[in-house]
Amino acid sequence: MNKLFVLVFVIIISLQAKAQTAEKEFDTTQFAKYLEFAHWLTEYEYITQQGVEKFIYQPEKNTPVWFSYIQDKTWLIVGGRGDTESFDIIHKLQIDSLSDVTEYNGRFDTAQIKSIGIALIQAEKQFQLIRDTSSLFFNSFAFINADQTISIWYFPAFQPSGQAVYGCEWEYVFDKNGKKPVRQNSVISKITGIWIGQPRELWLNFRDIDKPTVGSIFFALSFRDYFTRLRIDTRISTSTTVRDNNGNYSWSHVMK
Repeated sequence: MNKLFVLVFVIIISLQAKAQTAEKEFDTTQFAKYLEFAHWLTEYEYITQQGVEKFIYQPEKNTPVWFSYIQDKTWLIVGGRGDTESFDIIHKLQIDSLSDVTEYNGRFDTAQIKSIGIALIQAEKQFQLIRDTSSLFFNSFAFINADQTISIWYFPAFQPSGQAVYGCEWEYVFDKNGKKPVRQNSVISKITGIWIGQPRELWLNFRDIDKPTVGSIFFALSFRDYFTRLRIDTRISTSTTVRDNNGNYSWSHVMK
């Protein structure tokens, strides 16, 4: 009986040890997924801005909402207006490898584009209170998920003050038609503004969160060129990105 008890005790201790070891392992799978998405966000931001700047000096009665998406491996940029039930496409643009923006006259998935536009307008209405109360500028991003639902993401933009801001992010998810809200996700940590200037090492304070978020990685990709080294410091780990002499970036992760 005593031998059986000892054996069970040893097994329990072994399982607990394995569980604790697993908890101390960095979630590289999730990080890789978020990193890939963050790269997409940086590309989306740049491309959408190119389309907006093409028409920014043209007088229009109402400012269009803008978004980008990939069709047949080509980035297309859309500007339009509408409401929570309909969306009118006003500008259809494409961008080439040299960042030249031109009118797009090719095939167009009108139904899907209108669904994205409706979702974006719906999200803007819900997000307006945050815009009004935070005194921050935000950029929006439209993404079609694998299940065809539509996600509208919001991250702080580079502020007119010259600061880059991190510590908050929102995702509004709608059905494939863009009309029915499915869920809302948000991460609000310690909202912090960083002056962009003399190169230095930067620690992003996410110590009240266990893992790097999409927004923290997106911030790192967007502004890492301005810092000698950039770290995402969470409750249980630190992720560091650094550039080598050839200009290539790499990530390392250390558990606390």
